[in-house]
Amino acid sequence: MNLSRREALTAIGLLPAVANSAYAAALNIPSALPDRDNFPLEGTYLDAAYVHPFGRMAAAAATGYLDVRQGDPQGVRPGRNARNLATEKFAQLINASPEDVAVVPSTLEGENLVNASLGIGPGAGVVTDGGHYDGSLALYGELHRRGAPLGVVRPREGRIDLADVRALLTRQTRLLAVSLVSSTSGFTYDLAELCSLAHAHGALVYADVIQAAGAIPIDVKASGVDFAACGTYKWLMGDFGTAFLYVRPDRLDRLKRVQVGWRQLASYSSHALPFESPGPALGTYELSAGASGLFEVSTPAWGPLATVSASLQYVSAVGVERITRHRQPMLDQLRSKLPSAGFVPLTASGSSSPVICFACRDAKKRFAGPLQQEKIRISLYEHRIRVSPSVYNTMDHIDHLIEVLCDPRLALG
Repeated sequence: MNLSRREALTAIGLLPAVANSAYAAALNIPSALPDRDNFPLEGTYLDAAYVHPFGRMAAAAATGYLDVRQGDPQGVRPGRNARNLATEKFAQLINASPEDVAVVPSTLEGENLVNASLGIGPGAGVVTDGGHYDGSLALYGELHRRGAPLGVVRPREGRIDLADVRALLTRQTRLLAVSLVSSTSGFTYDLAELCSLAHAHGALVYADVIQAAGAIPIDVKASGVDFAACGTYKWLMGDFGTAFLYVRPDRLDRLKRVQVGWRQLASYSSHALPFESPGPALGTYELSAGASGLFEVSTPAWGPLATVSASLQYVSAVGVERITRHRQPMLDQLRSKLPSAGFVPLTASGSSSPVICFACRDAKKRFAGPLQQEKIRISLYEHRIRVSPSVYNTMDHIDHLIEVLCDPRLALG
């Protein structure tokens, strides 16, 4: 499939939407999965949870963006870029309103901004869990050193028990911060249940959804979640350097502005130069409201936004439910076969997670070489593996992986 330049530019918001139908046709949405046409990969790639491959649609959008930048230095500018289209498509994916989504540099940047805006510190604490992202856990460790009350729930058999969460919530807990899908175990919260618990104790909920958005259905309105952030390079099939931050609109009055930049200016008038109207040398200005007015600071990564605009259209057209149905039998096959070879499941049975994780002693030492030789990519750790198939994978890929991992020559002596 080759997109025309016009179709690619339409996909990234640099041409009017009248060509959207042509672009949708050029997307070549498969009637059934797997989709090998849009993802012509070599080898066996089972590591989408680490970074999702570019599809042809994302590559075409990236090329279209570069064509514009090369051909016209001002072809991409504040009034002509993919930001609005990208936030619109992401908002549709999670059942949000576009005005409730801000663009930030990364998932963790979004989480830091939420904590700063809530004034997390002495007297305003956080509850999290040991399955949250490691960078986030370091964030809360540092905030605790600065006086913020902190409670950390320890996972038990790959799960987080809500009774353990409830036991740590206090009157000082201002935020409950979790990964909706844990990258280390695949544990997946019932987000509505979690939010109900937190709100009953006067706390707000932040969800890192980078391992969820695009992989499992998310409804931020139905769940009641207060904040959610997501980078674009995993299940949204985009690139590095940009992320979305959802803010529940009726929580904005609880947040303080912690950064200011030109993206937040609703208006500005200079009074310092000749012929300008009289006024203060500082100028006169008004700041914007809403999620973007609070959290967007300066020029965003318009290139990655252009790319994810196209990939989000693909995800929407294929459908998250169909992606989930395609993936599940492959995960079930791994759960069925690997335990007999000494792999201890870390992901709960019946999980809707897009990943499956196993503990295995000396996993990296034992399997790095054989997997590389067979051109198989998974997430491989010292004593753990993580497998994350996507739309391009087949059961043959899973069987190939199982054959390597269960090779009796690699068994522990």
